[in-house]
Amino acid sequence: MPHTSASELPAPAFLIADDHPMFREALHWVVGEISSHYQVYEVPDFQQAMDVTIRQADVEMIFLDLNMPDMNGLEGLIALRNATPATPIIIVSATEDVETIREAMVCGASGYIPKSLSKSEMVAAVRSVLDGEVFVPVQAGSAPRQSSDGQLEDGISKLTNQQRVVLQLLVSGQSNKQIAYELGTVESTVKAHVSAILRKLKVHSRTQAVIKAAKILAVLGCD
Repeated sequence: MPHTSASELPAPAFLIADDHPMFREALHWVVGEISSHYQVYEVPDFQQAMDVTIRQADVEMIFLDLNMPDMNGLEGLIALRNATPATPIIIVSATEDVETIREAMVCGASGYIPKSLSKSEMVAAVRSVLDGEVFVPVQAGSAPRQSSDGQLEDGISKLTNQQRVVLQLLVSGQSNKQIAYELGTVESTVKAHVSAILRKLKVHSRTQAVIKAAKILAVLGCD
């Protein structure tokens, strides 16, 4: 039987968006420690990061500098989150204050890596995010606390009618493609709704939203 070597398998792709060449090189090294078979897209500004995100469907993780050109801080993070709701985004930044870290997590980051961390610590952080966890540095304490019932109700109250419908279909297990067909719209519109829902409910992934299905359905009054 024909043998498929590791080099013939699809390589996981990472996007490194940072305006400092030395730090892009450091992140390239981190990625190499995670996987021996990979590809990397490197860009020095937000616009190019957005272009790669839209153009390259194979990107599995994004490293994003908060302070590079055109970013506008967290606005850039939110825009990328809207463009690719399912792709983990790790913020890499020299800014280490707790408020910025927590705001980034609320806006949809899957992790926050201060540039002061050692390479080995960065590798551990990336591995934890790839394993489905949320990484924040020690000084930020734990990740933002899970929403209480009151906070959940507040988040749901901010949803538009269309977003509520998408949420009900999401927690019933339907894919973006199925939801788009159900609503007679395109998949990119559904992705935008899902991203907005996650942000308003203050969760970081579709999985976390689904885990909250029982509470969400109860609040919405659904069976």
